[in-house]
Amino acid sequence: QEAHEFWSSRRDLLGAAMGGLMEAQPSMVRGGAWWTLASSLSLMLLAGTIYGFGAWSPALRDAYSMDQDTLDLLAVASHIGNYVVVDSGMLTAKFGTVFGMCLGCAYACIGYSFLWFSLSIVPGQVPTALLVAACWLFGHGCGTIDNAVMTQALADFKDYRGYATGCIKAYFGLATATVSIIYEAVFRPDKSNFLLFLGIYSAVAGLALVPVVAKTKGLIDESYRTVKRKFRMLALGLMSFALYFFTIQIWRDMVSSKGWMIILASVGVGMASLFLLPVRKRRRKTVDDKSEEDAAISGEIDIALKAASVAAPPPRDVTGLQMLTYVDFWMFMFICVIGQGCGLVLLSNAAQILPALSGEEQDSVQTPFVAAIAVFNSLARLSFGMLSELVRGKVPRSWFLVAAVSFLTIGYTLLRFGGKSVLWPGAMMIGFGYGGLWGVQPPMVSELFGLSDFSFKYSCSAAAAAVGSLIFNEGFAGPVFEKNAEGRPEFPKCWDRSCFDETFSVAACCGVPAIIMAVLLAIKTRWVYSAPPPEDNETTSDEEDGETHRCDFLPCENNASNPNEDDDETMNTTESTEDE
Repeated sequence: QEAHEFWSSRRDLLGAAMGGLMEAQPSMVRGGAWWTLASSLSLMLLAGTIYGFGAWSPALRDAYSMDQDTLDLLAVASHIGNYVVVDSGMLTAKFGTVFGMCLGCAYACIGYSFLWFSLSIVPGQVPTALLVAACWLFGHGCGTIDNAVMTQALADFKDYRGYATGCIKAYFGLATATVSIIYEAVFRPDKSNFLLFLGIYSAVAGLALVPVVAKTKGLIDESYRTVKRKFRMLALGLMSFALYFFTIQIWRDMVSSKGWMIILASVGVGMASLFLLPVRKRRRKTVDDKSEEDAAISGEIDIALKAASVAAPPPRDVTGLQMLTYVDFWMFMFICVIGQGCGLVLLSNAAQILPALSGEEQDSVQTPFVAAIAVFNSLARLSFGMLSELVRGKVPRSWFLVAAVSFLTIGYTLLRFGGKSVLWPGAMMIGFGYGGLWGVQPPMVSELFGLSDFSFKYSCSAAAAAVGSLIFNEGFAGPVFEKNAEGRPEFPKCWDRSCFDETFSVAACCGVPAIIMAVLLAIKTRWVYSAPPPEDNETTSDEEDGETHRCDFLPCENNASNPNEDDDETMNTTESTEDE
């Protein structure tokens, strides 16, 4: 009781220090939330370039005669910068998401541009410490953009958090394939100019897309049915592109230079189609006078404002610093550290795991293997986010966390005891489980602890991936691989499963307590998900003529009333409705 009174008496002070509540107001631009989402997805393409390290790092290694340990250090620096963004989360909470997006673009631009300068202008002359700092900086920019985009998306679509998270994280997962296509079509084999492109794209994204977000951000103002339909269309498009990219990766050796340009053009069309989301179905006009049309639009805005003002408060909404005192948060972090750490082991070592379990070199299927993991990773982000939203009110989202960790544990068990025959299914399950964690992590943070200071809360939870990677990948998998690979004729490669058996065993064993902890968390927090989700009957829709009426808080006949009517009967009806 004393602790509760202590935190309650200081909530306003802590909230002010961290930037206060992350509350979105209705956008003054028609379809503004969709404009913001389309721009944010394009920004996530930049954030996803963090996984493109392997495309250009060999050029840096050759120019500076690096050994593998130094190259791994650069990769670790970029991932730490990406996942540990608590400072950026605090700045975003204090100054807003637009500031966070600008900051992330600036970080990425400086980091990529410096690496290009180090590779093209003064090759071999830049100290390793500065290269590490540049890798950390562009990684930090990617993580900052992700943090700001997720914060804004969950504020704009607070009743559709699973839909928004699934689509955004799935697009983030496809960024690697998109960047790979750009490289193959335009820059191959010039890796230095590819770095220059990434630096320029960072600047252009900040100058062109962030102002759109600043102008259009705001609470979604469409009916539940319309929003759900658009998210389903977006999800279908993302699934199609995931399969499209997978097919390209399988047959990439057969694609000519002209073919890559055609593929790049199709990807550009797909990215541009995101900006069709704000388009609405044409509605039937019942008045011809412009003043009446303006009054109707004003009425819609008033209804949206009223809806935002009377919305039910979340079950729990605490400040970012208060969140750190909750047992639920540390249970959640324990699960994420194990799940994301084990997932990153596979993603970081897929090219070595394939020949190790196959017993021979597998260059011909290495690219399809890595691509398949990436596709299942992206599909899991999408499916976990969408499905957890579809069953909201029936199945708590926390049970999807249990499912994600279970996929990881089963996958590593298959790799440990199944061998080559189950290599692909096991790897796909691990990629699917890892992606599923990211599909539910952001909305769960907002639901368990509220949207107050969400950028700070999300940055704290994202740090679990960095901690897990340091423990399971750099701290265990790497040394075990080196120990078993030394002395083998194919060193520094390894074509024997002994190089990863211990790692698989540890990952599978650690998955068991993670599953138990996830079940306990789901039971402990089930009260958070007891509130019913938005229903389709909140609005009535005339599908034949495309006219939609919002009836959430005022009678439909009053919403469309003629502004020129001021007879006593209409006024009395309105007053009576408000009294009720």
